[in-house]
Amino acid sequence: MEKRKEIDFINVLLCLLVMLIHILSYSISTLDKTSVWYAAVLMPSRLASFVVQGFIFISALKYSMRYCGKQNSGFKYPSFMKSRVKTVIAPYILWNIIFYLALIPLGYFILSTGSIKAICTYIVRGDMISHFYFVVVIVQFYLLMPLWLKLTDNFNGMMLCVISMCIMVLFGRYASGFRYNDRIFLKYIFYWIWGCTAGRNYERFIHMLDKNKGKLLITFLIFAFADSFGLYINNTLRIIPVMEYIHIAYCIFAIMLVFMLGIKFSGIVDKTVLSVVNRQSYNIYLSHCLVLYYCNYLLNYFGIYSAKAMLLARFVLCYAVTLIFWSIYDVVKRKISC
Repeated sequence: MEKRKEIDFINVLLCLLVMLIHILSYSISTLDKTSVWYAAVLMPSRLASFVVQGFIFISALKYSMRYCGKQNSGFKYPSFMKSRVKTVIAPYILWNIIFYLALIPLGYFILSTGSIKAICTYIVRGDMISHFYFVVVIVQFYLLMPLWLKLTDNFNGMMLCVISMCIMVLFGRYASGFRYNDRIFLKYIFYWIWGCTAGRNYERFIHMLDKNKGKLLITFLIFAFADSFGLYINNTLRIIPVMEYIHIAYCIFAIMLVFMLGIKFSGIVDKTVLSVVNRQSYNIYLSHCLVLYYCNYLLNYFGIYSAKAMLLARFVLCYAVTLIFWSIYDVVKRKISC
């Protein structure tokens, strides 16, 4: 499959945004909801919160471009899953173990005879660290890969998108009381099917974005305001029943916007730091919250409790430590490979 730099750009952007969400999360949970600061951190966090949907979309798009259709009929399920185990599942298991051991000194876990069972449970449920649920979800899509290829090869893409949207909305409505509903693939099935459809018709998808970029930008701005300001109202004044549907619409237009940005700025992914982020995006995704846990611990240890100071420290340390560590790792790995 031809390497598309716009997809690399999106991968980098989504990776940096997921870090931002977790950097802001502590402030959102601790700030006074009536303060300006609360709105100032809540809204950017909400605007970045299409990242999971975006990762699911580009994953489906890439695999669809590679495997869908007669010209890409080289899909072999055992080989595909073996590769996913090596590159997705194994690092996920490793980082569950690392987090468990690393957070023992901070008092989050204890080492005991039940630790192995606890770690295994966390791995299956994806709830040791807040963002690990994504891996549980994406693995479900991987396991069903032959189904997605069969569907996109034999049925109209628009029809599949409509049906998957209906399934997703109905699941979101009737499974809301289920504790682990966000770990079930049906909650995100539209974004996967849409990605499969876009990947199968990639040039048409890109042409559609270019042809309608003005309209798409305006619509994005409308839903961005509705989603971010609506959540603020929802959290501070009164419940807005349609927020979930507004957020779905926002995610759709946000994904299209980042694709338009990717097409325009695709060349910058060759820059040193961004190229590292692209190559190490999954490792960065899995690991960056460990920096935030220790950042909070050190700030509290030195008696720093100011919301502004903590936000600044979390921002600087999370990006700096994570990117420096994985840049060094990337350099060493590439030298060893040579």
